[in-house]
Amino acid sequence: MIRSAMKMYNKWIRLAAACILTCLLSACTRDHTDDGHAQTLIRVTLQTDWFPQPEHGGFYQALANGYFREAGLDVEILPGGPNAMTVHKVLRGNAHFAMNRIDTILTLVEQNMPLTMVMATLQHDPQALMLHASHPAQSIADLDGATVMAIPGLTWISWVERRYGITLNIIPHDFGMERFLQNPLFIQQCLLTNEPYFVRKAGANPKVFPLADSGFDPYHGIYALSSTVENNPDLVRAFVKASQRGWQSFIFGDPAPALALIAERNPRMTPEFMEFAVSEMRARHLVEGRPEIEAFIGELRPQRVAELHDELVELGVLKRKLDWQSAVRFDFAQPLN
Repeated sequence: MIRSAMKMYNKWIRLAAACILTCLLSACTRDHTDDGHAQTLIRVTLQTDWFPQPEHGGFYQALANGYFREAGLDVEILPGGPNAMTVHKVLRGNAHFAMNRIDTILTLVEQNMPLTMVMATLQHDPQALMLHASHPAQSIADLDGATVMAIPGLTWISWVERRYGITLNIIPHDFGMERFLQNPLFIQQCLLTNEPYFVRKAGANPKVFPLADSGFDPYHGIYALSSTVENNPDLVRAFVKASQRGWQSFIFGDPAPALALIAERNPRMTPEFMEFAVSEMRARHLVEGRPEIEAFIGELRPQRVAELHDELVELGVLKRKLDWQSAVRFDFAQPLN
């Protein structure tokens, strides 16, 4: 009875979302090209995973430089945050696209949520463990039995425990840095592009162990309702290509247009911090990928997704093998000319 009810609920969610999405996609605005001719723009909403920040820079660059408009899209970028309920917004049709990691998308697909990833935003995972430089540990392998402040239940925890044969004592993340600054033996989850800057600013000397070095390196990317992907491929293709152009310009060109928009929408983003974040993204090749993998901006590769899927099954993060190809589309992101 319960299982049948859940199936009906999931079916209703998919149908309702598809209906709402159809209404949203029918919404258009009028604009004018540089030569004065009128054009119709399709309204599109991108839901980000956090408040405006440089890690979203390619999308703000596409907005500021007019790449979305040139693609026929009137894009609104919605800020995320701890209570943004981003997945629900996509399922309900309140957002056309949103951001997440591929491992999270696979777990949601396992729960019969009709979601499909369509492009990568980051080729490498920016998560890391942050320690004081004076901490005796030299790598993640040295942390057996250590207490780590992190978000409980994240995939990387099981991954590194199995990879190194260690056990971590996880305490819930409070998204602050006070305990780290007060305790030279404290360890916490961080983003390479974020917390190290602030603890240095506060006078501490941190070191980081990137989780990607452990082999846990899932794509961060953009996903949509599967019905959007199936029924509106031209829309998805236009959004992906314009976004790729934005990221190309942001990483290899002048990021100032995007950073100005980000600072306008999130006053906590200071020029100094944003310069640090962009420099980390560039130095660590987070967007375009390390030279040895020869990726292009936005690229998703079947082999990487397949290998991650199999690892998640072995770890028990996924309870069963999935038709993972249905959760990812590899054809929308193509190399830019």
